[in-house]
Amino acid sequence: MLSQLVFSGLLALSLAAQQQPLKSGKQPLTPFDDAFNEKVEWVCDHFDIPGLGIAVVKNETIYSKGYGQSNIQKSQPVTEHTLFFTGSTTKAHTAAAISLLVDDNENYPSIQWDTPVHTIIPEDFVLNNTWSTTHITISDILSHRSGLPRHDFVWNANISLQEAVRSMRYLPLTAEPRTQWQYCNLMYMAAAHLVESVTGLSIHDFLKERIWKPLNMSETYLSVPEARKAERHISEGYYITQDGVLKSTNQANTDTIRGAGNILSSVSDYAKWIFAILHRKQPISEAGYNALFSAHSIMLGNTQKPYQSPPLYGFGWMSQTYAGETIVYHDGSQFGYGAAVLMIPGRKFGLVILGNNMNGIAAGANVLAFHLVDELLGVKDEDRFDWAEIGDAMMNGTHLPSNVIPVLYPSTPDPPLPNPLLLSAYEGTYTHPAYPDLQVSLICPPEAPKLNETDRKFPHLCASFMNPSKYTPDMVLGLYHVTGTFWAQIVDFWGLPVVSRVEFRIEAEGTASWMGIEVEPMMAVKGEKIWWRRV
Repeated sequence: MLSQLVFSGLLALSLAAQQQPLKSGKQPLTPFDDAFNEKVEWVCDHFDIPGLGIAVVKNETIYSKGYGQSNIQKSQPVTEHTLFFTGSTTKAHTAAAISLLVDDNENYPSIQWDTPVHTIIPEDFVLNNTWSTTHITISDILSHRSGLPRHDFVWNANISLQEAVRSMRYLPLTAEPRTQWQYCNLMYMAAAHLVESVTGLSIHDFLKERIWKPLNMSETYLSVPEARKAERHISEGYYITQDGVLKSTNQANTDTIRGAGNILSSVSDYAKWIFAILHRKQPISEAGYNALFSAHSIMLGNTQKPYQSPPLYGFGWMSQTYAGETIVYHDGSQFGYGAAVLMIPGRKFGLVILGNNMNGIAAGANVLAFHLVDELLGVKDEDRFDWAEIGDAMMNGTHLPSNVIPVLYPSTPDPPLPNPLLLSAYEGTYTHPAYPDLQVSLICPPEAPKLNETDRKFPHLCASFMNPSKYTPDMVLGLYHVTGTFWAQIVDFWGLPVVSRVEFRIEAEGTASWMGIEVEPMMAVKGEKIWWRRV
């Protein structure tokens, strides 16, 4: 846990709530009362969040406020103008950009929601079978129903956006197109590449000129250099190591994920975006709004508490029914940063939460968001959902359990089968046409991920990325032998331990030729691996 000293004087560091009335007249009371301020302080301390900003839209008024610290080392407070990465809430902007192209039949008559993406960027948008390649539409990629799962390891390599999009031809699909909702950052990266290809503008410049400027959003960027050039105050990002140490990410980011993430904004500026949506403002057309917020995919077939309907996905937005009201929302996670955006269109109410600990915001944002929602809707205290309990369960999932090997391999022989090769026989370079190339070595750095098991504390082998992105310069995969040709892999990914089953294929002459890792979760459910070839 963070020291209480980090948050001592929290309210003194916070700027007074900024009321920005957009029309004259009597304004409602601020939502940031003493009870809410105390809840923010508790959430930040409980979930290890150094600082956060929050903005609330109520009818014609925007309130915004900063809490805690944006830079612990420099004791810099968060204000309503502090910039944070907004993670996957970027997707809503990318979808809105596409809506402008769909509306513009004079310049882009061939771009419609049902246009196959391959017809627009034929050299780049190719999937691993012909039918999917030629039939997947713009609507499909924006509503996560393409059949392609996340495959997020792809952009751990230092590659361009176009290279990331082109890599999809080598990636297995895990569902038939339009049959299953599967979240896929790569598809939103493809959408950004589409915008850049047909307009000749970077997605940053297109959003800036066509959406952000018309909405007077002067504190929103898709480029760290641009934000620094404008001398904006960018919060540091933080994460908790497996040893419980709070560390800075040094604002690590990669331009490759633009379209799926990477927006930098303040809560004061992001509230203008939410205000425009709630009031159906230009530059997005009424037809555009209808498309963005319609239900295009069923995320889950069942209803989960405290909601009253299954979750649905539009274009960059999720929706459910809560306390008889339609809730529209999306969260965002980016290394060191977390975001949550929520709206109740029927009440002209919305909120934005941006903070500087990805896991902490993911766990704690709903505690704050639904406090405000429940106050607005008049939900009785005894009927309010315990979001803190859900957050605690999420945080427990960020720690590696002590019995991870038996969970991965519940039926290994006792004693295990011996390793068929000397450890040195596995060393070398392993390559994949889409995933980052890996270098396997006997030499493991001191920071290599460790297991909590008494007989397997330190990896037998380690693997590292040959051409890492800015996110993953020091990321190490620890490889532990389990039995025969079967291994386990553990990697600390953005402060989250990821454990997977690994298998080596051995040739008759006694050499390791292939390494398979269950690195894609949707494939791992079926026991399927991504295979790297040894070169």
